[in-house]
Amino acid sequence: MDIYIKQWNDLILNCSFDNTYKMAWSKALVELTVNTNEPIENIVIFDFNDIAKLCLKYYWNQTIYFDLIQSPNIKKPPGIITYTKDLITLFFNKKKSVQPIRFEKIDFYTMGLAREYELMLKNIVRTLKQDVCWRFKNLNRETYEIYDLDRNEGKVFFNKNDVITLKEYSDFLFTVINYRWTQMLEGFNYSPRISRKVRAIDENNIRRTSLKRFHQHLDLMFEDGKRECFYCGENIADNEISVDHVIPWSYMFSDDLWNLVYCHKGENSEKSNRLPSEEDITRLEERNKQLLDRMQNNTKDYDQLQIAVEKDYVKKFWISFKG
Repeated sequence: MDIYIKQWNDLILNCSFDNTYKMAWSKALVELTVNTNEPIENIVIFDFNDIAKLCLKYYWNQTIYFDLIQSPNIKKPPGIITYTKDLITLFFNKKKSVQPIRFEKIDFYTMGLAREYELMLKNIVRTLKQDVCWRFKNLNRETYEIYDLDRNEGKVFFNKNDVITLKEYSDFLFTVINYRWTQMLEGFNYSPRISRKVRAIDENNIRRTSLKRFHQHLDLMFEDGKRECFYCGENIADNEISVDHVIPWSYMFSDDLWNLVYCHKGENSEKSNRLPSEEDITRLEERNKQLLDRMQNNTKDYDQLQIAVEKDYVKKFWISFKG
């Protein structure tokens, strides 16, 4: 392995578990080198403001879709995460919707959030200067001189040849960074499928598939053909029907029959990622037992529902979601 890349590899794989800042920092630097044209000058300079935008992108997408915890202290999250969540809240209020949207698709200036966005970047830059940029280079009381810094001016300086090397090994480094970031997240989060979530965000592959295929099973609970809302118990008109994940999809990142119910569209939107009540969980457990009795036992969906009932998935994932 190239000596310079081995230094990066060692820093990424052996850095401390305080939070995920170093992963965001290193990923942003590698992404900037990838997006840089073939350097002409001997020194390539990156501005902290551009690094901050990429860090915000990573945290925005991980938070708005999956609300991933980025440090071991839940009661006192890292400052950048708090700033990110505040901006997401402002974004939702402006849009009057809690539908998640990728950072890359948002123009904060046309939305009237320019001042808030600029303040956010300023706060991130301050954190990167104080806590991240210089610490990333330090490991086991040794400093790896992989770049130079001007913290006052907010600049990172790379040797031209090092930028070329980073571009050449970028795929390898992104894989190492995501692996280490996933390791950290698995230590901070109880939610399932962390690796899939990180990969889906990175590959822009967060797709919500149609849940209509589950209708044939959910309909078995209504012998008269009149579908009832799981939450309010009232009948649902065909144009108002929605299939909801009782334990939120953002946590589970999967569509499982044992976690799906009919409800009104409005209730689905209003519920969002709210923690279901213990009463809802108890009713869902009972529903699953009844549904299992009504299904044919020669399908994959039956087998999965049976496993969920036997292994008490509803209660276990609900307790895990509560934290």
